[in-house]
Amino acid sequence: MLKDYYKILGLDRKSSADSIKQRFRELAFENHPDVSDNKDATDAFIEIYEAYYILSDPDRKEGYDLMYDKYVRNMTLQIQDEESIKTVIKNSSCTARERASQKAKVTYRDFMKEMDCFFIPGEKADGKPFYYGMHRNIGISGGTGPMGSIKAKSVRIPIPRSRRAYLLHRIGFSIKALFLIIGIVVLKFDLISTADIYSKIAILPASMLTGAIITYSIYRLKKTRSKFFHARKFILIKKYRKKGYKRGGHPMISTTPVGPVIFLLRLIF
Repeated sequence: MLKDYYKILGLDRKSSADSIKQRFRELAFENHPDVSDNKDATDAFIEIYEAYYILSDPDRKEGYDLMYDKYVRNMTLQIQDEESIKTVIKNSSCTARERASQKAKVTYRDFMKEMDCFFIPGEKADGKPFYYGMHRNIGISGGTGPMGSIKAKSVRIPIPRSRRAYLLHRIGFSIKALFLIIGIVVLKFDLISTADIYSKIAILPASMLTGAIITYSIYRLKKTRSKFFHARKFILIKKYRKKGYKRGGHPMISTTPVGPVIFLLRLIF
């Protein structure tokens, strides 16, 4: 019996190559045994990888689609070399399941190295991932009002990143940190003693803004996406946002004055 790989991935026959890749990333994160709490995660991951392995290759997909139209959609077709195509699909399926079994045993971080870098398109994600923390409030525990505490479900979503993207992000962090220190030193030692009070107040923000402008100019020159402005566009993060998740690993970030401070720190660094 022919497996319905489109159903396994939650897609349809007309799905594009990009849709197949994006859907695989979603399901791989949710079902990889290293990050999933599902007791059947290994079996689910193997099925997902098998479906992706067949549908992500144009030649394998072409042969599978012929079989799919005939045996799943029940279309009346005469397929040339049908037995040969069936053999290719069967062998590919066995190969995929063997590879998936091995990939299920490694950490998700190592598994991600086969994916594409999100921050520099066209590069492999062979660097340290960028982790995007999110949370969703699920109720109150320990009473109500000031006696209670917010319960939340948290998740850290790893975003694939190449070594070059990781290096550029570290360089950007260093530049912004350097200009923050310069601003603090200028204020602390009153290096611009002739300036009026308003000019002095503006020194630190101006220094930080200069560092940010230089950093984002480098990102633009190197065709690298920034963490702050682009991470939220990652497919998994958009999916979790639809589920009600917010940025940050704890409700304190979204329900107290700490939130705006954290937001500004992220923008700066």
